[in-house]
Amino acid sequence: MKKTFLLLFIFATVLNYGQSNQVLDFKLRFSPQTRYDQATSTSSEFKLTYEGSEELLGALKSQGVENPTITKTSAEMESVLKTGKINAEGNFPVVIEYLKSVDANGKTIIPNGTLLYGKGSLSALPKLDSIVSKGLDETFKNTVFQIVQSTFEQLALPEKKLKVGESFTQDNPLNMPIGGLNINMSIKTTYHLKEIVGKNAFFDVDQVYTANVLDADKNNIKVSGTGTGKLTYDIPNYFTNENILAMKFNFDLKKEDVTVKLNMTNTFKQKATISKIK
Repeated sequence: MKKTFLLLFIFATVLNYGQSNQVLDFKLRFSPQTRYDQATSTSSEFKLTYEGSEELLGALKSQGVENPTITKTSAEMESVLKTGKINAEGNFPVVIEYLKSVDANGKTIIPNGTLLYGKGSLSALPKLDSIVSKGLDETFKNTVFQIVQSTFEQLALPEKKLKVGESFTQDNPLNMPIGGLNINMSIKTTYHLKEIVGKNAFFDVDQVYTANVLDADKNNIKVSGTGTGKLTYDIPNYFTNENILAMKFNFDLKKEDVTVKLNMTNTFKQKATISKIK
C-alpha cells in the first residue's frame, strides 16, 4: 500500500499521527462507497519424516515413499471488494470479485470473475449471502464461500485505544485435521504498536500455537508452533493495508514402533489499496 506522507512539516503537530502523546483509535471495519484492491501471496513447505525400525523404513521405501517427503506449494490471488451506499438502517452492499487466483504451476484455483455478495455496516464486518461462478461445481463453490466468510471472522479484532509501545492480545481457535486426527488449536496473537508515522500505524505481530489433540494416544502427540510478522494499519480508513506473517509448525506423533514428524513453514503476504468510490 502506498504510504501517504505529509507535504508540509509546519503542519506536523496538527496532522502527524505519530506524536508520542497521540492515542491510536484502533478498529477494523469496512466503509461504504469504498474500493479495496487486495493482492495476496502464500508459500508453504511441508517436511514429513518417518522414524522407526530398518524393517519399517525399508517397507516404506519399497512402496515408493520418500523419507523425508518434502512438498512445496504456493498461490497468488488478486481480488477487489467494493461497498455501496449506506442505507437508512446503516447497512451497505458488499461485492467481492476474484481477478486472479493461481497456484505454483499457474493453474487457476478460483475462476476469474467469481463474485460473492453480502452486506456490511460500520459496526460489523461483512456477512456474505451468495456466490456466483460459472467454473465451480456446487461443492467447491460452497467451500470457497465458507473460506471467504471465515476470513472476515479472522479480521474481528477488538477495538483498542493504544499509545506507541502498548500491546493487546487476541485468542482464536483453529481446527486442523492432520493424518486422520482432529486437532483443536489455540492461536494467541500479540499486536505491539511499534510506531505511528503519518497516517499509518505499524505493529509487530507474534503468535504462539498450542493444541488439544482429540485422540486416545494424545500423550504421544506433540504440537507446537510460532509466528512472527508485521501489520500496517491505515488510520483514516480503519483498515490494514499490509499484513506479513511467517509461521512455523511442528507435529510429532509417536505410535507403537513408528514416529511421524511434520514440520511446516508458511509465509503469508497481503497488501491492500484503498480508494473511495464517487
